[in-house]
Order: sequence, then structure tokens, then C-alpha cells
Amino acid sequence: MEAPPIMHTPRPAPSGMGCFAKGCLTLIIAGLALVAVFVGGTFFVLNRALNVFTSTQPVQIQLRQATPAERQVAKAKLDTLRSAARNHQEATIEFNADEINALIANEPEFHGARGHVRVAIANSIASLDVSAPLDSMHWKRLKGRWFNGNIQLGFSYVDENFNFDLRSAEANGHQFPRAILTSDFMQSFNRSFNESFHRESAKHPDANNLWRHVKMASLQGDKLVVTTRAM
Repeated sequence: MEAPPIMHTPRPAPSGMGCFAKGCLTLIIAGLALVAVFVGGTFFVLNRALNVFTSTQPVQIQLRQATPAERQVAKAKLDTLRSAARNHQEATIEFNADEINALIANEPEFHGARGHVRVAIANSIASLDVSAPLDSMHWKRLKGRWFNGNIQLGFSYVDENFNFDLRSAEANGHQFPRAILTSDFMQSFNRSFNESFHRESAKHPDANNLWRHVKMASLQGDKLVVTTRAM
């Protein structure tokens, strides 16, 4: 029977704004899926977990159609973020969930997330309805399989490091094991995530370009708040 790969955090996608829109999210999902199939420690549980927590087909994640005014506001905020990053200016931009979903639905940089992600934000926690491919895990058993579910988490980015605070995760109607909700696991996951992100960014200077210009980002109330860096 094929053994699972040694457990490493998968590589972040080197795609500039794409990481802001999808790549980092896909990385989180892939890591969680790998943890889920390892919980239990036997091949029987492993095989069962693959069937329980992953699917052979994606699901279509529908977004509410934004009004022209909502699209205009969301695009103006994204343009402000782009301009501040390009001109090395400090600026703080706030996006609510409807604006993020409008960007996913309409902006080219977010096309990879279209039909795969829907965002809600409340009480500084993001709720993400997701349908994401797991091919990036580079494990034959996950090739062609999908994560279809919901993740709820806190998020911040400070001093060039990400911090994720997972509150819950479910796929195919099944809750993930509580073992992945512990602070020890999340500390290990965040450390591995950041090490991998910085390593790949160093290899590809043009990759993940947006984050080099971000001073901090966090979920505050019902918004994602991003502050660019003056350089």
C-alpha cells in the first residue's frame, strides 16, 4: 500500500496578487487536508479520511451579483492598494466581505478563485466557503481530489509573517478533528507556513510581490484591513 508523503507544508503559489486572492488560501486548505488524513495514524483511517474529507468533483461556489456601484467601490479600493504599493506609500484600505466577493467575481487577478471561494467576515473571523483542488500536495492519492467545505479562521500579517487562527473546518458535511484546532498545532502550522513562504519568495523575487509592500493586514470586525508599507 502506498505510504503517505512526509508531512511538509505545501509551497505557496508564486503569483503576486494571486496569493492575496487564492494561493495562500489554497495552501491552508491543502495543509489542513493533509493533517486530516494523518489523524488516526493507520492506513484504514487514512483511506477512510480521504473519502470522508475529500471529493472527486468540485462544487460551484456561487457569489451574489454585486451592483455596479458596489463593483465600482471595490475596484476603487483595489486600485488604491495597487497605487500605494507601486509608489511605496503607506495607506490603509478596508475591504468588507461583499467587496472581496465582488473582486473575486470581476477582477482578473482573482480569476483563479472565481467559482471556488466565497467570503464572509464577522467578529474578526473569516468564514470561507471553498472548493479547491488538492493536486498541489504532490501525493498520488490526492491527485484529482477536491476540498469542498467551510473554514472559519482569524488572520493577521505583521512583520512579514502570517498568523492563522483556525476556529473550525468541515468538508463534505464532516467536521475536522479537534486535534487541528489546538494552539500547539496552529503554532507549528504558522511556523512551517512562514518558513515555506519566505523560502519560495527568496527563490522567486517577482513572486508574491504584493506582500513585500504590505506592512500589516488583519481581520477587524467585519473587514479585512490592509496597510501598505512606505519604502
